[in-house]
Amino acid sequence: MSHLVTHLGSILAAAEPSEALKAVEFDLPESTLGWALLIAGPVLLVAWLIVFNVFDTRTLWRHSRAYLLATGWISLLRLCVVAGIVIIAINPQERTRTMSYRRSRVAFLADTTLSMRYAAKADANASTGDAGAGAQSRADAVIALFSKSPLLERLRTRHDVSLYSFDSTISSQPFAVFYEKSLTTSPQPNGGESVPSGAPTSTAGAASKSLDWNEVLRPRGVETRLGESLLEAIRELNGQTLSGIVVVSDGGSNSGIEPSTAHDAARNAKPSVRLVTVGLGSTAQPVNLQIASIQAPTDAHVGDAYDFSAFVQGQGLAGQTVAVELLMKPDGTDEQPVAVESSDQFPNPREVTLREDGIPVEVKFQRHPTVAGTVEYFVRTKSKSQVRELSDEDNERRKTIRVSDRKTRVLVLAGGPMRDYHFVRNMLHRHKGIEMDIWLQTVEPATASRVSQESDNLLLGFPSSAAELFEYDVVVAFDPDWSRLTSDQVTHLNEWVGTHGGGLIVVAGDVFTPELAGASDALDPIRELYPVFLSSYLLNSQYDGSTGQAWPISWTPEGTNAGFLQLEDDAASGSAAWGLFPGVYRCYPTGGARAGATVYGWFTDPRTQTEYGQPVLFAAQYYGSGRTLYVGSPELWRLRVLDEKYYDRFWTKAIREVGQGRLQRGSTRGMLMLDRSQYILGQTVRLRASLLTPQLKPFQSDSVRAEVYEPSGKPITPPRVLLPDKNRPGQFAGDFRANLPGTYRVEVNIPESKEKLSGKIDVVLPNLESDDPRQNVKLLTDLARDTGGRYLPMEELSSLFNESVALRQSRDQASKAGDTAKAGELTAQIEVANKTVDDELAKLLPNRGEEFLIDERLRTLWDRTWLLYLLVGLLSAEWLTRKLLKLA
Repeated sequence: MSHLVTHLGSILAAAEPSEALKAVEFDLPESTLGWALLIAGPVLLVAWLIVFNVFDTRTLWRHSRAYLLATGWISLLRLCVVAGIVIIAINPQERTRTMSYRRSRVAFLADTTLSMRYAAKADANASTGDAGAGAQSRADAVIALFSKSPLLERLRTRHDVSLYSFDSTISSQPFAVFYEKSLTTSPQPNGGESVPSGAPTSTAGAASKSLDWNEVLRPRGVETRLGESLLEAIRELNGQTLSGIVVVSDGGSNSGIEPSTAHDAARNAKPSVRLVTVGLGSTAQPVNLQIASIQAPTDAHVGDAYDFSAFVQGQGLAGQTVAVELLMKPDGTDEQPVAVESSDQFPNPREVTLREDGIPVEVKFQRHPTVAGTVEYFVRTKSKSQVRELSDEDNERRKTIRVSDRKTRVLVLAGGPMRDYHFVRNMLHRHKGIEMDIWLQTVEPATASRVSQESDNLLLGFPSSAAELFEYDVVVAFDPDWSRLTSDQVTHLNEWVGTHGGGLIVVAGDVFTPELAGASDALDPIRELYPVFLSSYLLNSQYDGSTGQAWPISWTPEGTNAGFLQLEDDAASGSAAWGLFPGVYRCYPTGGARAGATVYGWFTDPRTQTEYGQPVLFAAQYYGSGRTLYVGSPELWRLRVLDEKYYDRFWTKAIREVGQGRLQRGSTRGMLMLDRSQYILGQTVRLRASLLTPQLKPFQSDSVRAEVYEPSGKPITPPRVLLPDKNRPGQFAGDFRANLPGTYRVEVNIPESKEKLSGKIDVVLPNLESDDPRQNVKLLTDLARDTGGRYLPMEELSSLFNESVALRQSRDQASKAGDTAKAGELTAQIEVANKTVDDELAKLLPNRGEEFLIDERLRTLWDRTWLLYLLVGLLSAEWLTRKLLKLA
């Protein structure tokens, strides 16, 4: 069950009981015959008693006075007994009922996606207003509706009002629940303050002061899942007392299920759910210019030229010329960025003509790094025409590039000359920033002199000492025969990865990988480096994995977002390239991933599925300070069919990824590891730090503090806390949410040292919320249609309160001036205006409160001890009377 209404439901259940209602009930007959017996029975019995008593006292006729007294007394006693029996027969009971009243409910769903940053109204001089230039943003309009207008004050006279936010999902609890006499708030995310339950409020203005509206309704979401959020609200909030759900949004819905599904759910619910939609934002086509993306390497080598490409796109600017400028400055300095040098082929700034709306234009600059260091680049664009844009924030993007003069040292280890080995060897040999040594295990010492392998050094064995192994940054192993390593070499390799940050890439094959899976315990340190559990299926069944069909890769969300797996710098283009890849024919069977490992992709041949699922094709893990990457198929050379650069790019970025522990090692005692260097605004940034003691042992602590600095240079408060990873001694992990575009700086102090680990993260604006920021009136209208609600523009809803707000301002001025007569007159007018508002709101959101029974008790009135004694006493008195009068 969702926690959506846990907080609200517990409060609504505590309704105040009303006064107890009491009533006396009797078990009276329901039929005519029953009534006849009830009336005739006692009458006949009374008549018979009288006749019997007259006959019984006939011996007293001679004493007429005694006769009358005895007859009357005995008859009275008998009649009283009969009366008692009749009372017991009709069973008089007192029923006590305690009733309570469950108030009507209204729920508001407020849009908090990034599109709410844009202008609420169309500008008279542009296609759309620019909220950043002084126009009221959509979020500001919603804040004003809740905090300054009497909307909440008037609604809560009839309803309990709860407020939720939504973007990619709906908030798990209401931010606030407004009652007639109190305001309850839920804990605010991202450090927002909360208000204790029961804080007294008398007006909507007082309630608004109790909430940080700017934080509650701050635009933060990178996508709008309107259909999913509304559907969850309908499922969890529906009930007899729900008057309606009010959706305050611009109508954007760019992810998740179709909103029509939520509309159908509202109509078919029992009872049906009234939907009221409040739309805001311009319906005109916006004018906007933006840097859509940047394509450039994160790491470069001195002397290696590379292209720096910016993709510019516009809305409402087709055919117009814009200027694009590239600037740079040393990273970490306060210097002003300067324009990079231009050439005839690559002038700076560049002037380009925009294509049709939404089609990006590539602007390419070429860079020739000559000095090592970290450089921050700025790409800026500006339209030559004087036009107000939707937003100026996306006219600039940044990119940090590390230029190194240190070559990456790679050891390539292969059990045999497979195709992937040949292509990777040739590619790495050509790379100017990589030094490569090779140990091809099929080469024997006697024939080594006659073997030609493109490498810096051709080895005849694995490095024999730790010092020799520690010279390398990355080991790439193609289905190697690990049994040829000595026990000391196995230990050295494990320590090189776990303690000294080495990077290991292992490619599974059909020859030696099955032997590793079934090998003795001596190779356990090698198996631990694999992020997956290897299956001995190939060894046991001699399955050759032959198939006549290529099977595409099934990417996990982590694989889709992993930067080193993107075949293009632009994530969307990279995903599209993998979508064109037909796949591989076979994949080594696995028994699942290890704890803490990240699976990026699965092999999809259904015949290979086991109790552990599909075989893992790509997976990685942090092993101590280092990182290992598993590739489950020796057929990635098929990627060259699409484009040779894709194959080269994959292996280059994979080597950079696993080798970052040694390439970016700023200190011998620590390393800051970041999953990615670029994030989209609103995403969660994962941080991981590996720390060692002065004795180079894994550092142990309950937590480590990380300072995160916003693009403005202001530190995020409170500081982020990194908690220890139980599976990786010496490693600490945490995260923070990137709420501002720009470059964030992360710093972690190394314990017992003055050194700091530092890193930078670029946060860019997403395109999803800015592709079409117009108000979708049709969607909002269709949502409310046939549900009993209706669509309202924000201006129409706000206009309901204009008169009341103006009268209140005049009354406050009159009160300050001491004019009590005028203040009283204005108060009366305010009551009339409020009555009009209440009538309109009642039509929109009728009162669906209901009275319900909370306690009922039934008490039998005749079941008393004294009644039993009375009946016994009456019968005893009659018996005594007869005894004294010597009657039968």
